[in-house]
Amino acid sequence: MQYNMKSKYMGYPYLNVKEDFPALKRYKAYLNTAAQGLIPKQTSQALKRFLEKTEKDEWEELREEIEKPAKREIAKLIGCSDEEVSFSIQTTDGFRRILLSIKPKEEGNIVGIDLEFPSISMAIKTLSQRNHSEIRIVKHRDGRYDILDFEKLIDEKTYAVIFSSVVWVNGFMLPIREISEIAHEKGALVIVDGIQHVGAVNMNVKKLGIDAMAVGGEKWLLNNIIGSGFIYIDKEVIEELDPPAQTLMNFQEPLEGWSKWWTTIDKDPWIPLEKSKTASKLDWGGGKPYILIEALRSSVEYLNNIGIESIEKHNRALKRKIIEEAEKRGYKVLGCVENEDRWSSITTISTGMGYEKEMEAVKSMREEGVQVSYRGSSGIGGIRISPHIYNDEIDIEVLFSKIKEKI
Repeated sequence: MQYNMKSKYMGYPYLNVKEDFPALKRYKAYLNTAAQGLIPKQTSQALKRFLEKTEKDEWEELREEIEKPAKREIAKLIGCSDEEVSFSIQTTDGFRRILLSIKPKEEGNIVGIDLEFPSISMAIKTLSQRNHSEIRIVKHRDGRYDILDFEKLIDEKTYAVIFSSVVWVNGFMLPIREISEIAHEKGALVIVDGIQHVGAVNMNVKKLGIDAMAVGGEKWLLNNIIGSGFIYIDKEVIEELDPPAQTLMNFQEPLEGWSKWWTTIDKDPWIPLEKSKTASKLDWGGGKPYILIEALRSSVEYLNNIGIESIEKHNRALKRKIIEEAEKRGYKVLGCVENEDRWSSITTISTGMGYEKEMEAVKSMREEGVQVSYRGSSGIGGIRISPHIYNDEIDIEVLFSKIKEKI
């Protein structure tokens, strides 16, 4: 498919934030955020301050100083309330907690996609075995998904439709709102892995009808290898979720407050507190890894200060540049759609030279400081290019010059 290159994004001034990312000095062009994002100076400085305060034992109330500000930043980014946000270790930890908490329907089924990320597909598989549920898999059509194929598989026995909002292999962004409408009509929950979406382009969980979501910080949220992540649970759904076990901090704070409660002599530790009505119902239930939460807060605050709308325009302008350069050379853009509002920040291309040649090219480019990945699954694959706010059109030109040299 050829695209009309005249766009509202053409000529958009790219964000000028390269100096905030010292790691860029290691590379000729870093175009691999879908594998691992880079950390801004702001986040490393926040971590230093955290360690300094910890060393001096200067924290007064971690919940107020770290946890609540982090929830506010995340809620602002995805369009929800603070109480609908909690934390996880990257994506899989949060996703597992969500899956273990949903209630299956008798003789029910789960609907997923064939290009799912393996960690998520394995989680869905084990959940279906635990619940004795059928798995129904929507098949891609040349790297894209048709809403009609979801409509055929979702029925009254479906209790969860689970998918990555952006496909990790080729960057296809699923029609989330349309899927949610079909699922909700049949009484099913919509559970999303948003790791390749949140922080790169705008996502409003309320407008899209997402019931629950897990997101790791290591990619588009610029938290690299730190291990941070968050979960979102719609307030209307929290009551329905039933975690297999809950510990103290999964419950509501006592009326007298935690400080007073701990000192009460006649409390019975076997009498549970009131059930939580917030997303904390699904968190660890005890002490939290506050250093991870602080790192995530700082990076999300950095993104919010730029503004997700500006980030989205920047990243889509880069994607347009990638498509333009790929088509100029006769390469195939996998799973791309003409509607720019459905563009993610991932673009995967096939040069037509085959797997071995393209893999060799990717390896050689990486050795020379041009960072991209090769990804494939379910019959499709190619060179995956994933720029973010620290990239510009020069990086794209460097990449395609290298591809021409290697292929």
